[in-house]
Amino acid sequence: MAPPPAPESDVSEEVSSVLLALPDGPVEAGSSDIKTHTISFLGGYPTFPPVPGPSTAPESVRCGVCHQPIPLLAQVYCPLENGENDRTIYVWACARPGCRRREGTIRAFRASARNEEYVADVEAKRAEAERIAAEERAKARINPFTVKDAPAGGALFGGGQPLFGAAPSNPFGAPSPAPAAAAAAAAPTTPLASLKIGEPSTLAPPLPAYQPAQYLTTIDEYLPLPGSDDESDIESDEDEAPEAKAEWRDEGWEKLLPKGVDDIFERFVRRLESAEDGASQVLRYDFNAVPLPYSSSSPLFKKLFPKAPTRAPSSEEEEVNLSEFYTDASIPKCTRCGKKRVFELQLVPQLINVLRPAAISTDGKAPAPAPAKKPQTEAERKAELQRLAKGELADGEAAEMEWGNIMVFSCQADCVGVGEEWVGVEWEAVAEQ
Repeated sequence: MAPPPAPESDVSEEVSSVLLALPDGPVEAGSSDIKTHTISFLGGYPTFPPVPGPSTAPESVRCGVCHQPIPLLAQVYCPLENGENDRTIYVWACARPGCRRREGTIRAFRASARNEEYVADVEAKRAEAERIAAEERAKARINPFTVKDAPAGGALFGGGQPLFGAAPSNPFGAPSPAPAAAAAAAAPTTPLASLKIGEPSTLAPPLPAYQPAQYLTTIDEYLPLPGSDDESDIESDEDEAPEAKAEWRDEGWEKLLPKGVDDIFERFVRRLESAEDGASQVLRYDFNAVPLPYSSSSPLFKKLFPKAPTRAPSSEEEEVNLSEFYTDASIPKCTRCGKKRVFELQLVPQLINVLRPAAISTDGKAPAPAPAKKPQTEAERKAELQRLAKGELADGEAAEMEWGNIMVFSCQADCVGVGEEWVGVEWEAVAEQ
């Protein structure tokens, strides 16, 4: 019987290597999900896995400028494919107006803890790969013309383990338990009795946190194929007037992102908007890949793409492949093991729409809705206009975040422990002309 026809999306779209993370509803108060490191969410309080000493989880994460505790933006559970560790990335950002656009106000940590189920799975795959290789060598000795090509790269250990050690429907979720037979297949390289492992730790009030926390779910990034109807619709906007051209962008982006943009920023917005359900994405995950830059004028862009052209190609030229100009040579190495750091994930501006300053609390509860404002007197109105003209905030008023892109670079070797990773930020202000 002939296979059924492929869905229309299979014809007009292609899937990239990027996973998109989207908000997926609030975490209920009292849920056990809020106190585990194997669940991904926005806001709330982070939970760190038990790790062997001397590495310990921080009791708070503080801004590098004001030195006050800062709220968590995201906790992302992301064990590596064919890895042996539980792995969670945490990102914080200071929301205080005086700290905006300054180095040290956005920080990221990684916690990696050995997972014996993953170890057993990797060992089983390694043993199977060695068995197959031995059979091939034996066949080659009998007839050297029948030997097959050796598996390349990640195929060495097979592809059965999903990208984050979790079900394909939600790669940021907790993994299913491994079969007992696999768990018994291999012993840990370091006896557990010799490791001093503590208990999981969850930060708590009175530290600030966005409430309620919101689940993250993931989808593949589907992009229009060149020449498809969707691609043609986007390209046709290039000849439109600025007023008409703005219509293809989501209204939320237009409010968040700067006007008078450059070609790199246009590429950034087009990539986010062209993906299926892309307007809702708050995070992009693609370990050891090339990040999506936000602005050609940012110091981070010049660091990562030092020789990249920043002008749009003419109609006769092909789209510039930025990956050809990418280098992470300037990214500091892991401070714990000395190995290379690589790009892992980036937060994008839709997150600013999700985590509002008014949602920050210090008691673990969602703040009450703000009361309706009373009518202003003429004097109060004049005072407010003067304050806004100076860029000042009213007493008790919090400013929205002003970043355009947050990139997290982490240890490629996934060394065990808890520690800070390297963060690169492209600020919204740098793209304004």
